[in-house]
Amino acid sequence: MIGLSFTNCKVARKVFEMLINRLSAVAGVLVLALFGNTAVAESGVYVFGAIGNTNSDGALGGLNRVDDDNSSYALGAGYAITRNFSLEGAYQDFGSHNGQTDCPPGITCLVIPLSAQADLTGISLSLIGSIPLTDRLDVYGKIGFTSWEVDFEDISSAFDASGEDLLYGIGLRWSIDDHWKVLAGYERVELDFDTVGIGVSYHF
Repeated sequence: MIGLSFTNCKVARKVFEMLINRLSAVAGVLVLALFGNTAVAESGVYVFGAIGNTNSDGALGGLNRVDDDNSSYALGAGYAITRNFSLEGAYQDFGSHNGQTDCPPGITCLVIPLSAQADLTGISLSLIGSIPLTDRLDVYGKIGFTSWEVDFEDISSAFDASGEDLLYGIGLRWSIDDHWKVLAGYERVELDFDTVGIGVSYHF
């Protein structure tokens, strides 16, 4: 009886080990099937960066304004809701621009020297709509809002300003492959910031 029990235990252990190995193999196949397809499929999330040139001619409230042009850049991320619509957020650095004070006729007022530079930045949220022109090229339009700040250097912070304005733009986007896209476009903030730029995006 002892020998029989010992033999039965050995057989049972082998059967158990075989079942564990089979279950592990099946679990591995299921994991690959589930997560492998997810990895191949596009998640809809993307990141992007762009460089360009921004022209400013904006009144900041009161008599202060910025009027200049300089290089600029933007960094952001988005989510493709559908094939043709995306929601996008970005940080925008419009560059350093000359500031000035407009004087009404007959009134003496402080003039900001042209050497007083103002740093223009913003954070935007936009809805992007696109229409395919070919398999790889599409035209897009965007509309949203920008929360902007203007910080003057080396002078009183009383000249600094901030606010929110409508943002809109249009451009072209070319797909290099399933992940990389090149874009070129025009963008305007209603404060009177006009930006022309090029960039790239990576889609996960």
